[in-house]
Amino acid sequence: MDVVSVLVCTQNRADSLIRTVQSLLRSDSDQIELIVIDQSDGPLSEQALAVFKADRRLRHVRSAARGKGAALNEGLRLARGTIVVCTDDDCEAQPGWAPAMARALEEQPTAAVLFCSVLPPPVDWRRGYVPTYQRQHSRLLRTLLDTCAGHGMGAGMAVRRDVVMALGGFDEAVGPGARFPSGDDWDITHRVLLSGWNVYEAAHLSILHHGFRTFEQGRKHTHRDWLAIGAVCAKPIRAGHPSAVALALWCFSVYALWPPIHHVLRLRRPRGWSRITGFFVGFAQGLSTPVNRTRLLFQPVAQPPALSPSPDGADADC
Repeated sequence: MDVVSVLVCTQNRADSLIRTVQSLLRSDSDQIELIVIDQSDGPLSEQALAVFKADRRLRHVRSAARGKGAALNEGLRLARGTIVVCTDDDCEAQPGWAPAMARALEEQPTAAVLFCSVLPPPVDWRRGYVPTYQRQHSRLLRTLLDTCAGHGMGAGMAVRRDVVMALGGFDEAVGPGARFPSGDDWDITHRVLLSGWNVYEAAHLSILHHGFRTFEQGRKHTHRDWLAIGAVCAKPIRAGHPSAVALALWCFSVYALWPPIHHVLRLRRPRGWSRITGFFVGFAQGLSTPVNRTRLLFQPVAQPPALSPSPDGADADC
């Protein structure tokens, strides 16, 4: 195996970033390079990483770009490995996790993306929750409709660098900090499958996610997440892939529409309306956004030209 590139994108999470980096550097492998793309507003994350400055496997990069998609692409361009293992700045890996992720993807020659299980630490479930993704059995996804049984999380992901770069990288309009502020992991899954590659989910591998959210925080994130999910589901439809229609209907019906209906049937107060509204808003915006049909990338929305003042100082008619 050649060098294993590990990529962490971070913004304003100095405390949790230390734990993530420390866990990744616990590996005794000299074949690891750890790239941290830092979009933080201040120097706290860089200062926190100073304790690891003697470890030559770590590369800290201050980035002027904004958005997770842009950070992921910057990391892909810098990576030396053919496989890039990605995790978030609030995760904790077991020793050897990154090389194991790379080996698992190498063993699946038809797969361009691999996801592992994302597990929670011990938490008080009465106060909130942790986003997780757990598989009981490994599986190979071959078509877009295979994702109806679940989408992996970017907190535990590995990608074939050349395949993703050939697709134009991650979509910089999708993901935290972007126009559609979530769903970067869903989006790359859809694009890889529609390009003819497979996606593999390795149930025997896992990473710990410390991303605890109170229920109030979760409610605030729900509309954001479902706006992005709607846009990501609309994108391949706009690009002319008919199977994406069935996927969009499934996601909306099962994960957005059914929960409040289920509450009503059980004589409970219906919850989850923000999923429905978020999906519709995102879906409409996704359908109205130009898409590169080859790479399945959202195209920048053209801004109307600025009005030029007329000679008498009044605005000219358009």
